[in-house]
Amino acid sequence: MAAPETPRDDSNEELWRLVLTGQNPALLRARRLWKYVPSDPRCKMCASPFGGVGSILAKLMRHGPMPRNPLLCGFCYRSISKHPGGAEVEMTVLFADVRNSTAVAEGMSASKYTRLLERFYRVASEAVTTHDGIVDKFLGDGVMALFIPALTGEDHAGRAIAAARGLLARLDSMPDLPLPVGIGIHTGLAYAGLIGSHPDSHDEGDFTALGDVVNVAARLGSVAAAHQILASRSAASSARVGDGAPSRTVEIRGRSEPLEVVELAPERL
Repeated sequence: MAAPETPRDDSNEELWRLVLTGQNPALLRARRLWKYVPSDPRCKMCASPFGGVGSILAKLMRHGPMPRNPLLCGFCYRSISKHPGGAEVEMTVLFADVRNSTAVAEGMSASKYTRLLERFYRVASEAVTTHDGIVDKFLGDGVMALFIPALTGEDHAGRAIAAARGLLARLDSMPDLPLPVGIGIHTGLAYAGLIGSHPDSHDEGDFTALGDVVNVAARLGSVAAAHQILASRSAASSARVGDGAPSRTVEIRGRSEPLEVVELAPERL
């Protein structure tokens, strides 16, 4: 029996659209005020300072960085958590998956494989957050990340591709982290927000994204070869990269037409 669908709350859709695109008036006012308080790094939404003497004031006002996603302050996250729902905006989604993870795990103890995955998570998180993305979730042997306009500006595809290249380059420079990773990236409209929240309960839900963009990025991540980045043509075009790079088509379940993808090389450290 299928699980009942979580009700979608559209009452806050315009609020979420403004938040996700960086156009919310309250956030814009906060950014104008916090910019006078030193210093970088800052919350990517309200610009409250995480460094210097300003960080002391920010923490006193409950604007300290979130442990999991240090791009955002706790105040911003708590504020949006009061408004369940989301909105459909253009963004870029990245999936990084360990290739042949069963075979990799078979050659070592469970504890050693777990330690390898934990290091992979840390390296992936650093690559994503360095390029203004948000780690959405860890998926056993993979990572899902979102690059939304509020944090990246209009170049969310470019930031996602830069994160993917940086991640593979970092892994290549770490021979003691022998995990073959493939990455898939896709750009398009997705519904993002607090998914799974219930108005009649205290369940705040999870900040995540749903839709065709997510499904396609996951598919590309699953078929990318080790040390390979597969970016959809829409992502590559948006980032203005991939001219002259190898391309091919990939069959996507549920799509009537195959998807053209570009094979991108990692950067060299």
